[in-house]
Order: sequence, then structure tokens, then C-alpha cells
Amino acid sequence: MRILVVSASMGAGHDGAARELARRLDGRGHQPVVVDFLDAMPLRVGPLLRVIYGWQLRTAPWSYEASYRLWALVPILCLPLIALIGILTGWRLRRWIREVPADLVISTYPLASLALGRDRQRGKVRVPVATFVTDFAVHPLWTHPGIDLHLCVHPQAADAAAEQAKGSATAPGPAVPPRFTVSSGRRAEVRQALGVSADEGIVLLMAGSWGVGDLEATFDDVVATGRYTPLVVCGRNERLRRRLSAKGVGHVLGWTDDMPGLMAAADALVENAGGLTCMEAFAGGLPVVSFRPIAGHGKQNALEMDRAGVAALASSVEDLGPTLDRATGPLGRPQVEAGRAMFVSDAAAEALRLIGPLEPVGARATRPDSSPLVRGARRAGVAAAALSLTAATMYVGFTGGVSAATDRGIGVTHIPSGGGTSYVAVRLGEKVLDDPALPAMLAQDHVTAVVDGVAAAANPGDVRALSGAGVDVANGGWGQHRGIQWERASSDVVKASQAIRAATGERVHYFVPVRSVDGFDLVSARLINEHVVRPTGVTMHPALPRLRAGAIYVIDARTGDLTQLRSALSRFQQGLADHHVTVQPLAALLH
Repeated sequence: MRILVVSASMGAGHDGAARELARRLDGRGHQPVVVDFLDAMPLRVGPLLRVIYGWQLRTAPWSYEASYRLWALVPILCLPLIALIGILTGWRLRRWIREVPADLVISTYPLASLALGRDRQRGKVRVPVATFVTDFAVHPLWTHPGIDLHLCVHPQAADAAAEQAKGSATAPGPAVPPRFTVSSGRRAEVRQALGVSADEGIVLLMAGSWGVGDLEATFDDVVATGRYTPLVVCGRNERLRRRLSAKGVGHVLGWTDDMPGLMAAADALVENAGGLTCMEAFAGGLPVVSFRPIAGHGKQNALEMDRAGVAALASSVEDLGPTLDRATGPLGRPQVEAGRAMFVSDAAAEALRLIGPLEPVGARATRPDSSPLVRGARRAGVAAAALSLTAATMYVGFTGGVSAATDRGIGVTHIPSGGGTSYVAVRLGEKVLDDPALPAMLAQDHVTAVVDGVAAAANPGDVRALSGAGVDVANGGWGQHRGIQWERASSDVVKASQAIRAATGERVHYFVPVRSVDGFDLVSARLINEHVVRPTGVTMHPALPRLRAGAIYVIDARTGDLTQLRSALSRFQQGLADHHVTVQPLAALLH
């Protein structure tokens, strides 16, 4: 039998699963052909998609997190994307199927599965199609009702896939080469080669195929436990290898193809994405700890693996050491066994069961009377409509979707975990800003002054006096909120920040808006390296909100005078003190 395996060069997980499935199919006497889904896209769109995805993960993870959450919360928004992807790539996928010619198609990439599922449902693809879901967390973009079978790495994931697709799903387990399951006996040999003593606690760290995430910070956090030594594989990132080697601690390697040996030598794997490396560790019986997970699927994979009991999630720097202690000790044995138990059967064999006299999932009547010109015009019209709908959906997601995400704390400043500190700022109006006693009072109370751009431009001397007294000054926006989103964001974030910096001569670190934040605000803030704050708003009304540690409070003093502000601050700080909470300005979040 000839089998078309569709992967995508968007990370090692998709390609690694495709290679292993092809190896297993070949071993069973079949003829697998592996193709890259990105090559099915016209006009070099595929490489551009890869570049944009990499930029999102490295530079604007909040944007990936927002879109990932938006599609998960409102799956109907996936429909225009499915239509667009199908129109752009369906003809090339169908040509590949004919040219092989394929008796079965297996996809290891979600967008490929969406295009194939759409054509399978419409009767354009008449051979069975299976999706191998490489993620533990099954996002709606992974599933489609037109797919004949969803192959998942865990029963928990299979249940989610079956529910979303309203179709068939099974959990044969991860697709990992057998060398990872037979390497445990090499522990002493590899440790000796690395110069590692028999009793040294070794934690394996991976830069990953895309080098996403703050590996250097994780390296330092492992060292800081005082009980574990990092063994880090930097791959081809020579700059990272030199930087970590200069620290003079741990074991730092460049490129290596002996990952099974390194896993045999390690006591635990600390990872941030829940991808292929995790599955390899499960196969080898290496305890897995998720830490500092990357945006989107990384965070969701970490939560799902923790819920399934196959990996532990360290939620903070303080929690990393104790989590490693549990994972590498007797309490971690059930986790290791749960990881090994995922390998139930062969995903390739499960997919091969689909080959038979199956009817297409859906059928579509042909139009023999349609000329090529008419069909081409029809396709162009549908593509234009799908592109417009997709653009509209993306705009809605970038505005309303991101606003909903930031209201949930995604993409904005987070409070350091632990401690008994809250961060307090005062939003100032022109009346109180004009009072010469204000700078000394705010400096004494250790609070941030939030100033809008209009006030900074009109009264630069008053704003300069705040900075001169050592008061932290934050960007409160321009003060007017009309116009389209991008113009509004440009004024609120960039123009206001420039006015404050012109007054104080110092860089502004925080943007504290009085309205909902959308994607344009986050992009603008990122461009000028400002952090976005979504605080708990407080008025100068005598009734205080419920106070707690680990929160950001902004007192709105735009309509009051200095006497009212002094009274409000006194009551507020006394309320926090009663809860044993200390007060710091927003600038303390940078340290």
C-alpha cells in the first residue's frame, strides 16, 4: 500500500512523528511518502507562515496566546480559517494524493488535517484520512469531522478529540523511535563520558528545535536549587552555548544526536512545550517537569499532562526544587509508570485499519456543464469571500478577543509569586498634579504616579518635579480615546509616552490604561518596550475594596484635590497594613 504522510516544518514534533510513522509503515512493507504541508501553499506563503509563527512565539507570545485561547473559547471562529486553508492548499494536497497514488493519508499537522478533513467531507478526497495529534492538549484546530480517525497520545486527549470532532478517536500513544525505550542501561556509561558523578542530580534542559522560551533563566533556576545540576543541549545555538559555558557551572553541550543516552544519564527533564522531547522522556522512563511553559499549546500541554499524572508542573521558581524532589524520588514513580503506560499500541497499525472499501465521508454533486473559466471564477470568488471573512475574524480577535484575553491576565504584567507585597499607583488629574506638596507625599508613600500625555505636554514642570523627587511615573494614555484602534493605540501608548519622557528625561516603563486593552495596544507597547498593566481600580470613596497581597491597585484621583488624595492613601495603606501587606510602586516589578 502507498501512504501519504503530511507533516510541516513547523517544529520537531510534527516532523519527528511523521518520520517515525513512515519508518513503521515501511517496516510493515508499505510505501510511505512524506510531504511538507507548507509546500502546498502558493506564492511562498508557507515559509512566511513559519516566520510569522516563530516571531509570535519569540517576540509577541501574548498574540499567540490570545489567538490560541480565542479559537478554543469560540470554535466557530475556526470556520473561515478552515475555508481559507482548504482553498489555498486543497488542490495541491489532492494532486499529491493522485500522484503517489495514496491508499491512505496520515497528517501530523493541524492545518493540513483541516484542509484534508474539509475535502474528505465534501467528497473530494476519496481515501481514508487519519490525523496523528502530536499535542497532549487537543485544540479545536486539531480536529475535523471529516477526518476518519484521530490518533492521540493519551486517552484523555482522545476523549477531547472525539468530543470536538464528533467522530472516531483512539489513543495508541506517542510515536517515538525504539532507541529511547532501550537506552536506560547506558546511565553509567554516559555519565562517565560526561564527567558526571554517580550521585550527582542531573536535570536535562533542551533549547528545542526553535529555541523558544527563556532557557538561560531556567538554567539559573536549576542551579539555584542547590541540589541539581543542569545538563543543557544548545543544539546549533553557538551563542547560547558560549554564554552558558561562561557561567562555569553545569554541563553545556552543543549539537548531539545521542538524546537517548543523555536521557538515560539524567534524573529528570525540565521542559516548556510538551512536545516531542516529552514523549521521548516518557518512553525512556525519565521524570518530566514542566516549567516556564511557552504561550498557547505549551501552557495547555503542561496543564493537561499534570492533570493526567504523566508530568509535574512547577508553577513558580520557588516550587521548582520541591517539584524536582518529588519527581525524582519515590513519589515520582507513579508518574513515570503513567508515562510509560501511554505506549499502548502502534499508531501506524491503527491508521492502516482504515484501508478498505470505505465510502467518502461526504459527497458533492459534480457540475459537468461548468467550464474551466466558470469554475475558476467560482473558486476565486469563494477564496475572496473566505479571505475577507478570515481577515474580519482576525480583526475581531485582535481587538475584542485580545481584550477578553487581557482581562483574564494574558499578555499583561504579572505579579511575582510569593511575598506579601501589593503595588500601588495614583492616577493624577491636573488639579492635584499642580499642588507643589504632591511629589514629596507620593515619594514618602512609595506609590507610582500615573500621568496622561495631555497633562504631561501641558504641565511638563509638574511632571518633572515628580520624577525629581524620586517618584515612579507611568504612562496613563493620552487622555482621549476616539478614532480607530491603531490611531488610538498610537496616541495612548506612543505619543503619551513621548510626552512624559520629554518632561522627565527618563524612560517610561509601564502603560496603565483606563480602558480595555486590545492587540494594537500590546503591539504599540512592545515596540517601545513598555509593560502593560491591568490593575484593580480604586476610587477615593471611603469604602475600600477587598485588599490582598499580590495585586496592583490604582487610585483614581483625577477629580479630587491633595487633601482627599492624602486621606484616601492613608486609609488604603492602613488597610493593606492590617493584612500584613507592604506597598511598593510599579517600578519594583522590574526587580
